[in-house]
Amino acid sequence: MTHYNNYLIFKQSFFHLLEGKNLYAPYPEEHYDFFKYAPAFSLFFGLFAWLPDWLGLALWNLTNVGVLVLAIKKLPNLSNNHKLIFGILVLQEAITTTMNSQSNALIAGLLILSWIALEKGKFTKAGLFIALTAFIKIFGILFLFLFLFYPKWYKSVLPVAGIFVLLFLLPITILGYQGLLDSYQSFGNLLAADHGNFVKYSVMGWLQNWFGIVPAKNTVVLLGFVLQFIPAPIWILKTRNADSRFRFMALLAASLLIWMVIFNHMAESATYIIAVMGVMMWFFYSGWDKKWRIILLIPVMAFTCFGPSDIYPPELRENIVVHWQLKVFPCILIWFICLVQMGQIALAKRITE
Repeated sequence: MTHYNNYLIFKQSFFHLLEGKNLYAPYPEEHYDFFKYAPAFSLFFGLFAWLPDWLGLALWNLTNVGVLVLAIKKLPNLSNNHKLIFGILVLQEAITTTMNSQSNALIAGLLILSWIALEKGKFTKAGLFIALTAFIKIFGILFLFLFLFYPKWYKSVLPVAGIFVLLFLLPITILGYQGLLDSYQSFGNLLAADHGNFVKYSVMGWLQNWFGIVPAKNTVVLLGFVLQFIPAPIWILKTRNADSRFRFMALLAASLLIWMVIFNHMAESATYIIAVMGVMMWFFYSGWDKKWRIILLIPVMAFTCFGPSDIYPPELRENIVVHWQLKVFPCILIWFICLVQMGQIALAKRITE
């Protein structure tokens, strides 16, 4: 086994696709763990799979980090100095996900680029970015909800739906119609089997370790989903000025980035670049008192970002991340604050543009 097992999973999935093998079967002679992504991702990974590992792995990691950096550079209403600070604050999480050769930096970057595209009225481009994430990890599809807050979003329904259909069908060129259906059925079976009792760094893990509560995962996810979208109907019914609309949308995008990690019962340390990008968007766009933002950011940096790192001795590191669930808790707190701030904006006195 190697230190870049995730890359081997992605790489071998492409060759399994070409050979007509089950993408979601175990292949212990090649790597450990399962491939847990859509068939389209296997096809796209052919861009790297043909290369020797030293080059393919380097280019894959550069692609992830490059998209993340591009997203930060394009963030609206931030000075270059603020963008630099933003990048420095997420650096540790970027290192963590890159050392695991994961796709999470790519997902975070694409989702933020989708929000930026929506702000510019480029709906088809936003839909493309979201679709690309959804065919890597399905939770990226949640960002489609953002479309409802922009004028004339309905005009983009057909082109965006077309992008999703195209990506869904693309592997048919290799698998054929029945092979594609079988592949998605195996994908669904794998995801269903993955929904066991085990939890990692999530709201479920926090409830279990802090309070001894072991609720049904679907119940927790449903409750989190309801809480996430409570401010939305209130906002849609009101007319706002441009500044409050922008701040609301930035907070909504930030909270969604956090939500899709903390409510994932199998969230790993390398996944937290997505949540931390959401935290930093809250930090720079919330408009809250700077002193309180810094106070709340300190535990994010100390525990979420650096909790799994070697600045702590192994026993303390194990307690921080696993037993005390302090990697997830600061993100839960800021997610809740995002919801409160969104509610405050939504319930504020009606302002006509």
